[in-house]
Amino acid sequence: MISQYSQSRFLVPAMVVIAVMAATTGFFISAKQAEKDRLESQVQIQGLFWPNPRQIGEFETVDHNQSSFGLSQLKGKWSFVFFGYTHCPDICPITLSMMASIYPELNGTVDNVQVLFVSVDPARDSTDKLAEYVNYFDPDFIGLGGTENQVNSMTRQLGVAYFLNKEDDTENYLVDHSASLYLISPEAQMVGKLSPPLRADGIKKQFYQIKEFIDAQS
Repeated sequence: MISQYSQSRFLVPAMVVIAVMAATTGFFISAKQAEKDRLESQVQIQGLFWPNPRQIGEFETVDHNQSSFGLSQLKGKWSFVFFGYTHCPDICPITLSMMASIYPELNGTVDNVQVLFVSVDPARDSTDKLAEYVNYFDPDFIGLGGTENQVNSMTRQLGVAYFLNKEDDTENYLVDHSASLYLISPEAQMVGKLSPPLRADGIKKQFYQIKEFIDAQS
């Protein structure tokens, strides 16, 4: 009788402890699953490169003011990067016009935004030509060029391909190039690619979604 009583004295507390541990474990697992589901839903953001954003290394281009532009000029800023050429008949002026229409809002809500237009036609796009071109859309936009090797020091890192359709010596050739906007974070990581068809409101929405997600990881 005494033995049964002793066993019951210790059995009840033990069961309580086990029950508390089970409840705690269940809550922890549920919380972790909820956090996992939340992150997975966020990673579905269109155009987001996660969890493996591409880290940009050293490169060297020349901006439209004839100053060197490299990795240090990317750090600390959100950069919208578009690759094209000043003789482009359609997609380049359309895209830059869209960026010009939303840039005042972006610049007003995020104080470290820059728009970069990188020429993949360095033979024709001199610094003077780039300056005239980007200033037409917005005086804050930055045109980048230089030699072919300098331009490629950037395009290769971002995986951007282009092709000059020069079948003869004519100067009136077209250039096949990407129609996407590339988004680089203040940590100089390529964290997003905004693919066509591009719309001004869509660019803003994707940017704010990606920025909010990236900021939450730091």
